[in-house]
Amino acid sequence: MEKILLINGISPYLYALILFLTPQDVQIRLDKILLSVFLIQLLMTVILSLVSKDKAKVAKITMINKFVQIPYYILFFIFAVAGVVFGMSLMGIGILFIPIFIAIDFGVFLTTLIPEEICTIKLKATGRISTGRFILYLIGNTFYVIDIVLSVLIHKEYARVLEDKVA
Repeated sequence: MEKILLINGISPYLYALILFLTPQDVQIRLDKILLSVFLIQLLMTVILSLVSKDKAKVAKITMINKFVQIPYYILFFIFAVAGVVFGMSLMGIGILFIPIFIAIDFGVFLTTLIPEEICTIKLKATGRISTGRFILYLIGNTFYVIDIVLSVLIHKEYARVLEDKVA
């Protein structure tokens, strides 16, 4: 069941492709549909992360998703900066694009942030990590680049949990 969460890794690419490949007149209706699909995806991410019995698998899938999304974030940053700079040359309208880009970026970030935070809470609830590490993971997961490093550490914490069960 947790493998469904792998869609979070590729969904930003799919959304971008759909938007770039559809004609302009269709995009207005398509935007609303994609937003609805994304909100359903986000809700399913929360539900699957909460009900999953195997948080180690959720942590691993989330780590994979974060690595898969790195090129997307680089391309998105380049596109967003270019859009704002180009828009600024058109009588300053580029400043209006910033909230839109931030909302899109935050939405995509939530697809990996939520499962990671749930895994961290589960580690603390089972007594596998200290309070200091728990706070570090919860706060650190909300920062770009740091979240990738912490994702690897959280996955390793779950690998240790599995080793302890085997031993």
